[in-house]
Amino acid sequence: MTKKKLVKVRVGAVQMISTPGDVKGNIEKAFIFCDKAARRGVKILCFPECASTGWDRRWTRDKAFRRKFYGEPVPGPMVDLFSAKAAETDMYIIFGMVERPLRSQKIYNTAFITGPKEGYIGKQRKVYSEPVFENGTEADVFQTRYGKIGIFICRDQRSPEVSRLLALKGANLFCQPTYYSHSDGKDIKRRYVGKCVSQRSRAMENGLHLVIANGGCPEYVNNSRIIGPDWQGPEPVLARAMRKEQLLVAEIEYDLNFSKARQWAAQAPWLYRELGREFLKL
Repeated sequence: MTKKKLVKVRVGAVQMISTPGDVKGNIEKAFIFCDKAARRGVKILCFPECASTGWDRRWTRDKAFRRKFYGEPVPGPMVDLFSAKAAETDMYIIFGMVERPLRSQKIYNTAFITGPKEGYIGKQRKVYSEPVFENGTEADVFQTRYGKIGIFICRDQRSPEVSRLLALKGANLFCQPTYYSHSDGKDIKRRYVGKCVSQRSRAMENGLHLVIANGGCPEYVNNSRIIGPDWQGPEPVLARAMRKEQLLVAEIEYDLNFSKARQWAAQAPWLYRELGREFLKL
């Protein structure tokens, strides 16, 4: 039996209202949250999807609107700024932005991660993206001093395959930069049931904590959360947004040598082999 290797770490999720188009202002606001998180001992901090640019649904439905989004290469100048902030605050930072590769008209809905010693570590592109963006084609995990972090962005939560792949690659913690809201603010609890169920399911079925950083909205308090992987009972919420803009903090503990996903795979290897055969037919 493998000996446990427990890690205890303080994680944070930022629910931040980004002003559409004000990249400089949004980054300055993000840095204020970084400083607040550092004062509270946070070591892994997750920001929302497209936190650098804000989110405008009118622009996401057609590639003709690509020019509306300010984008940069990853790595690039914005990543350099957050790498310096990570070093200053001794913190891993996950930040959502629009990626525009050099000499390309394509854009991606991307989240990058920077570390205090490592600088730029890597990026995750949204796999199931909106029409204005290109779809991501990789799902990587990122090594930190607190284990491996798996990142999935917003609607990628609806795919058990994305999170399971990250878990099988050794993720010890999930982080989800996301942005969803309803501008009319009506019946939000009911309308969010499906999203909450899928987030809970991704954490539970893989046995991993999930840090959910949702974009703030002016109309009501959105539902950023930090949830545990417990199997029974109601959703194990360790922190929940109570204000329109807020830093959520929770101290979590997990075993670097335990993988629920690999345990499942070892118990039913035939299932994974059959899944693989079916996927190869696509």
